[in-house]
This record gives sequence, C-alpha cells and structure tokens, in this order.
Amino acid sequence: MKNEQSEQGQLREHIVLIVDDNENNLQIAAKIVHQAGYQVLLASDGKSALEILQTVVPDAILLDIMMPGMSGLEVCETIQRTTALTGIPVIFLSAVGEDAMIEEGLVHGGVDYITKPFRERILCARLRLHIERGIYQKEIIRQKEILTEKNKALIEVQEQLIHLNAALERQIEKNLAIFAGMNDMIRNPLAVAMSMLEMNDHPESDQIISQLERIDAAVDDLDKGFLASDKVLSYLKKHYHICE
Repeated sequence: MKNEQSEQGQLREHIVLIVDDNENNLQIAAKIVHQAGYQVLLASDGKSALEILQTVVPDAILLDIMMPGMSGLEVCETIQRTTALTGIPVIFLSAVGEDAMIEEGLVHGGVDYITKPFRERILCARLRLHIERGIYQKEIIRQKEILTEKNKALIEVQEQLIHLNAALERQIEKNLAIFAGMNDMIRNPLAVAMSMLEMNDHPESDQIISQLERIDAAVDDLDKGFLASDKVLSYLKKHYHICE
C-alpha cells in the first residue's frame, strides 16, 4: 500500500493536458488519467489548449484529432513550432475510421494514438511510456547542455592558457636579452682584466686573477642556473632547438 501511495505521489508530479471537444470523452479521459495518479488539465478546444500551454508545460498531451475550429493537427503543428513545447509527447485521440488523419498527425509530430472508446489499461500504459521517455529525453538534453557549458568553459581556459603562455614567452625573451647584455657587461671586462694581469709581473697579479676567476665562475653558475629553468629551457628548445 505504501509503495502504491509513493508511486502515485511521484506520478502526481506529472501533468497531463487533455483536449477534446466532446465533454463526455473529456471527463472519461480525465477520470482515467487522474486515477492513474497524474495531475490533469482540461481544454475543450484547440485555442483553449494553446492558451494553457502559454503558462504550463505539461509532461504529455492527449489531443483529440478531430475538433471544430482548430483541429488537433493544427494544435500539434503549433506545438512543434514552439521551441519550449517541442519535447512534449502528443498522443492523439481518434475515432475508428480516422486512419488517414492519424497518419498525418504522426507525420506532424504526434508520438502515438489511442482510439475511442478508451481502454483504460492501454491509455495508462501508453501515457506512462511516453511520459517516461519524455523525462529521459529531457535529462539527455539537460546533460548535453551541461557538457556544452563545460566544453565552453574548457575552451575559454585553454584560450587563457595560450595567451598566458605567449605572454610568458615574451617575458622570457626579454629576460634572455637582458641577461645576455648583463653577461657581456660582466664577462668582457673580466676577460680584459685577466689578460692584462697575466701579462703583468705585479706580485699581486696571481691573487687578483684568482679572485677574478671566482667571479667568472660565479657568473657561469648564474648562467647555468638561469638556463636550467624549465620554462627557459622549454623556450630555448622550441625556438632555438637547443637540447639538454
């Protein structure tokens, strides 16, 4: 009993719009659908049905195919042209002998049909089938929209990374130029000074040369440390084909 009540409670969350110009058929269908556990909305003509659909999006529509004024076919075509309503399963209600109309209805967006007089089990089974299918389709569309948004976010992140990487490469290029200039400013005078001292017989020449060599070694260590940076090494490999 509790399972049945729980199941009916879940079904009651789903809305079925029933459209039929015959009051007797409308009430019979409404009773069957309500007893099956669904919320029911009623319309006695196509115009009224479309007015309801402007404010409520049902989970399924039971639509009489032959009605005065706006026929079920016209209502179905209008539904299919309305983006917010295109996913609603439309099940046509037809009398015996309306096969040509049914075929046309299915071509124009109907998903199924039920002949009058209604057989309760068939009506409920088909209604449940198409509502569940509609729910699955909505979930697929929802997941697709989520994936689309995630892909969009990933593309934006990728573009940001490309711009950041380009900015980083420009900065590395500037740093390399600065470093090369500073290197020349230090090493060239060192080389000249060491050459002059080597030719000089001053008693402190060897001591000065030793100090200059330590300075040169320190600069060399700075060179190696700078060039060993992952980002700088990657830049050099990419643009100058330098191997480790």
